[in-house]
Amino acid sequence: MEDRNMSYSKQTFARIVRTLGLAFLVFLTFVSGIIRHDVPEKEYLALGKQKQFSCVGELGREDSAGHVVPGGSCVLVGEKYVLSAAHCFLDFDTRPDTLDTLIDGKKATLVLYVNTNPRLTDFSKLYATLGRQKVRVKRGVVHPDYLDSLTRGSCDIALLELEQPVRSVKSAKLSLTFDELHSDVTGVGYGESGRADKPESVKLEHKKIAGQSVVDSIGGLEFGNHGTRLFCEFVSPDNKAGKHAARPLEYIPGGGDSGGGLFRQTGNGWVLIGICSGEGTTGYDIQQLLKTGFYGMTMSWTRVSAFTGWIAAQME
Repeated sequence: MEDRNMSYSKQTFARIVRTLGLAFLVFLTFVSGIIRHDVPEKEYLALGKQKQFSCVGELGREDSAGHVVPGGSCVLVGEKYVLSAAHCFLDFDTRPDTLDTLIDGKKATLVLYVNTNPRLTDFSKLYATLGRQKVRVKRGVVHPDYLDSLTRGSCDIALLELEQPVRSVKSAKLSLTFDELHSDVTGVGYGESGRADKPESVKLEHKKIAGQSVVDSIGGLEFGNHGTRLFCEFVSPDNKAGKHAARPLEYIPGGGDSGGGLFRQTGNGWVLIGICSGEGTTGYDIQQLLKTGFYGMTMSWTRVSAFTGWIAAQME
């Protein structure tokens, strides 16, 4: 393994910035998975192909030329309904901004792009691909508290109704319990992937990757005395100071995973306990990224059991 404390060249650092964008300075906005440096990617891909995760699909948006451009993930929760992350459906204008930093001990200025003027997307231009079926979105509803700047990070969830039913894929079973703390979990989604110790290797390939972790803590706003967010730390295989021991396929989501699912195996089979959010996650700090790669960072998932009432109401 290479030394993760190595210094990065200006070219390499600039590539990391281009790959991750401004998002890593504060939180992950479009979060397939960042994997352990010592495990082949094919093992993560094989986990993603398992039948119980066929309910995880990919979202796409129709561009001005009529082409569907993939971006974001979703989970089938009914023949005509998918869950996803609310932040996937905000459109922005962008403006350039500059970041002054030190690279190899020398001052450097990088140009980044900042999102401005947020607004809801046109849901009629969206598609969900599940298995071999691509279905247009009929309508979408973002949780109302997400649109409030004070509560948005804790309510990053949206429900989309599809124009046609999807019967070739089995819907996910929603979690109804609040005992997720310290449980072993599996996250699944599409998007960026790469080695944890090499941030510059991360790129968007729209692969369906699944990885393992542990629910280390629960927080966010409280709905009915229950927190709305689940947190998982990406633990290095050689780091004994992590909140849990590294799992064989330990990972953290990457750009494109947002809206994907976090699953837990129970006595009643696999249940969906979280929707990939990333809002308010800790650690997308440049210096930490350069020193440790993605190891030690924390991912946030919207807690499904806290929103089952809202989900049912929208489906009715």
